[in-house]
Amino acid sequence: MSSDNDNIPNPPDTSHTTKTSPASSDEKAEPIEPGMDVEARHGDLGEEDVTPAKVRDVERDEAGDVTGIVVQKGVIFRKKLEVPPDRIAAVEPEGKAGGLDRGKVILNTTKQEIRDLSPQGKEALASEPPAQHDAKHGKAVAPAGADAAATPRFSLRMIGPGLLGGLAGNDSSAVTSYSVNGATNGYTQLWLMLLATPLYQAVQYACAKIGRVTQKGLAEILREHYGRRVAVPTSIILLVANIALIAADLVAIGTGLQLLSGITWEWFVVPVAAALWYLAVYKNFGVIKKIFMGMGFVFVAYLVTSVLSGAKWGLVLQATFVPHMQMGLAGISTAVALLGATVSPYTMYWQVQGEKEQKRPGTRKQKLKLAAIDILAGTVSGNLVAFAIILSTANTLFAHHKTVHSAADAAAALAPLLGPYAEILFAIGFIGAGLIAIPVLMASCSYGLSGLFGWSGSLWKKPWQSEGFYLIMTGALVVSLVVALLRFDPIQLMFWANVLQGILSPVLVVFVFLIGNNRRIMRSDRLGAFINAGLVAVAAVMSVATILLFYSLLTGQGR
Repeated sequence: MSSDNDNIPNPPDTSHTTKTSPASSDEKAEPIEPGMDVEARHGDLGEEDVTPAKVRDVERDEAGDVTGIVVQKGVIFRKKLEVPPDRIAAVEPEGKAGGLDRGKVILNTTKQEIRDLSPQGKEALASEPPAQHDAKHGKAVAPAGADAAATPRFSLRMIGPGLLGGLAGNDSSAVTSYSVNGATNGYTQLWLMLLATPLYQAVQYACAKIGRVTQKGLAEILREHYGRRVAVPTSIILLVANIALIAADLVAIGTGLQLLSGITWEWFVVPVAAALWYLAVYKNFGVIKKIFMGMGFVFVAYLVTSVLSGAKWGLVLQATFVPHMQMGLAGISTAVALLGATVSPYTMYWQVQGEKEQKRPGTRKQKLKLAAIDILAGTVSGNLVAFAIILSTANTLFAHHKTVHSAADAAAALAPLLGPYAEILFAIGFIGAGLIAIPVLMASCSYGLSGLFGWSGSLWKKPWQSEGFYLIMTGALVVSLVVALLRFDPIQLMFWANVLQGILSPVLVVFVFLIGNNRRIMRSDRLGAFINAGLVAVAAVMSVATILLFYSLLTGQGR
């Protein structure tokens, strides 16, 4: 798990007072037996996970002395580690610490060598732990904060959860909403995308600050400070809504590929799901970030389509900077829904946990500044894509009085108006939207449930280190895949997912406000007045959106 103190060298360990390994003590050592728990003195062997590391085998010589042990961690995502006897720091006897069934073995390890272990397979620890120094330069590691006065230079490596969260917000549900909005309202609601930008920035920055300061996930904070009566319902609603959205995104990706290839979409969903699962499980967040940042360039397809669509730029600028509202339930409800679509529960869970795990240089204040830039990149790029989608459908479908019910309809409808390239570009953007959104949706499912159960969970960790986290992620994807292949109507899936998000989103924004201003949780790093004002505005808008949504359902106008 990454934290603000990642660069501090491992201090000498004095917490274990039990007998050390046979090689380091003349006194009789505690016996090591298969089934004992195993912990790392420094580093993470998944001690907080659903499945602890265990001694699988004990190797002995003819005299009966221990010559090594084999440690196994994980049941589904298994990892085996061969440990020489001089790496056994201590052995705690049965029942000594918290009523252990079989006792505990403590390994003398470093954080870095545990981080360097592979995601799967069998490995062996060296006879001696690596020296605590900078291997690249051969110098001792400087204490954290030694260069705190220097302002870190901005680089693309500092872009992370904020940018991915902003791009992932344009999932199939959002792309469909923007497509339908442009086809229905034309330019009249473009100004709302400008208004949504600072509001979304406020919510995501508040989430990032909570993650950075507390070093905890949102579900964990809700459970610890507001009880399971709050944490359990929010996690369940998040899980159900995310599964519906993942299923809809899988269908959306398949549909986009069908538009490009002419092959039925069902043939694509299984290999796409398998590829995304492999990336999310066996590649750490640093690799995932690079891959999906590269994939984010497919959103340029929407920008190109908006330019090809023949916009009347004078009217576009006027609609963007001069607010105009169509009165009546239909106009108000679509406007509020458009604003509400910019803040999703899964992006809030993602941002809190993502900032907690993201490695950034400098002091906490400098890290938060870099986080704000990261989030701004996601906010602006995500809303620019949304703006382009509305513009594309407004210039064509609205102008030709065509009605659409999904982004796939919009892509197909563009072909006779702008030619086949417009359909291809729109479909490429549609595919990219789903590919980026699904891993974020999967991860937020795991953040919600693993935090609820008190399990450690991180995309930076190997699957054997956080088996519970990755099992939840795998289960959510499998259920979503089954739902997609059962041919449930993706529009209905998105509709009901939006109903659940409409319930959860304003509640979560209120809790983000309460957490961010709680002295016990945030201490001296509480949220500022500007961010608080943005949170209040978002909570009000999303509450109105929820009321209008349920009003339309009760009056039969919701579907």
